[in-house]
Amino acid sequence: MNALTLGPLELVADEWIIGDSAARKGKYLKLHDQGFGYWVEGVEVQVIPWRRLMNLHLSAQPGRLGNSKALARFTDFSMALGGFSRLGGGEAFVAATLRHPYEDWVAYFTHAPRRYGRQEIRKVDEFLKRTVECGRAARLGDPQWVGEAVAKIAGLAGGSRDVAAAVGAIVKA
Repeated sequence: MNALTLGPLELVADEWIIGDSAARKGKYLKLHDQGFGYWVEGVEVQVIPWRRLMNLHLSAQPGRLGNSKALARFTDFSMALGGFSRLGGGEAFVAATLRHPYEDWVAYFTHAPRRYGRQEIRKVDEFLKRTVECGRAARLGDPQWVGEAVAKIAGLAGGSRDVAAAVGAIVKA
């Protein structure tokens, strides 16, 4: 594991990755200069240019089991037997609203074997969200800038009540 890791975001061979790029039949995202590269089973299947992002959100659970499609199906089935249903659950994902044309976009990613800390997940989500909100999405394609921001964000107090504001200040600096 690399020293530069924050939850599902990690530096692998000088590229920032969300998800487990080493997993057989894995899904992951690469942050590169053109935009989000979405990879499935080792093949890039889509590139979302940074300029198309209107917002951005990351959802993941700390452990692999929490992001299991099989567990989600079992939970849905069990709840349906009791007459209940739920929204969400299942695989980890990154979601966005895209412009030109306007559409909702979701990219599922494979959870790494290690656990992600809940605060790390929150920090990565805030990092992605705040970077897009302040009009700097293209900076996500700069590995050096992402590395510097991740190092600062990782150093934030885990229980900080206003992580969003702290991350926003780092992104805008």
